[in-house]
Amino acid sequence: MFTFDTDLLDDVIDPNVLTRAFGVSTDELKPDDIRQITYQLDMYERYPDIRSRYIDDQNTAMIRAALRAAVVDRYASFSGLNYFDPSLSKFPLAATRDQGAILAMFAHLHRCIDGSQFFAEGIRTNFVTTNYDYVIETILDNLIAPDDSLFLYTYRGFTPLSISGYGNPKPTQEHWIGSHLIKLNGGFEILPQNKGYALDYAHRTKAEIRAEPPVLMLPSREQDYSDPYFTAIFPKAVRLMRDTQILVLVGYSLPEDDALMRFVIRQFAEEPEDGRAKVIFYIDPKLGAVKMRKKLAEVFPSMSIYRVPKVVTFEGSLVEFARQYVSLIDKSDRGILD
Repeated sequence: MFTFDTDLLDDVIDPNVLTRAFGVSTDELKPDDIRQITYQLDMYERYPDIRSRYIDDQNTAMIRAALRAAVVDRYASFSGLNYFDPSLSKFPLAATRDQGAILAMFAHLHRCIDGSQFFAEGIRTNFVTTNYDYVIETILDNLIAPDDSLFLYTYRGFTPLSISGYGNPKPTQEHWIGSHLIKLNGGFEILPQNKGYALDYAHRTKAEIRAEPPVLMLPSREQDYSDPYFTAIFPKAVRLMRDTQILVLVGYSLPEDDALMRFVIRQFAEEPEDGRAKVIFYIDPKLGAVKMRKKLAEVFPSMSIYRVPKVVTFEGSLVEFARQYVSLIDKSDRGILD
């Protein structure tokens, strides 16, 4: 996702400048190149005195916007985004068999939520992701009735001023029916607006994205989380981790570069006493069980000494995990899969 041709930036930065000022290739930008450029832009913004002769607030913002637009373009080229359909007021989905298995698992978890006795009971599901896309929104929106909306039940860690051009239907959530969806690295739909943020899930042109770039944490040698968006969501994510009893990690390799992400996850069980009654499910088709446990032990030192929190590893895909999960559900309660 962070590899693309430099011609995507030609109209905002001369190729020679990429080499002379940023020290990167003039043919293709790779993740390390993006790290270098983003780091220098961050330093230029933080310390204006060190800016080169021809760098100022405006072209720094333009370069950053062009990088974000290039990332959106790159993602759409190999994966595609499931844009919100205003005519349906839904994220449309014609589910494949594999997607149906995942939906069935989430649907069962959704049915385990209960607020009938005025207290929030049952399984409370919340979602924290480092991805920019709309996959979780699509899943949640397809668990409920066609005339219902996930935006009535989903708290983003901040209150959007608008959602796809419409007013926010639920500015303040009710605890017993709400869940969190927090994007730790920002998202393609999160747009700064009027000292707040709006959500826009519509398809936007490159020019529109550059004019209003989304909040995206790009690779950098020194991640800068000073944007007000991040200062709003991180306390929410930390509280979620501390309140959570079961943590499910899906395809996340806990890289050392993500030091702040590791710190957030560490709040799940900061001390051995915190982890005594907690369980981590680690799902990854590429890492073996030994590597998964080793990575978790780097985040949770209590695992090596006290063997807490308890860890269950799954060496397979989320689809395979979902199928095994659904196989354990009573047939009368399988819902979407059947």
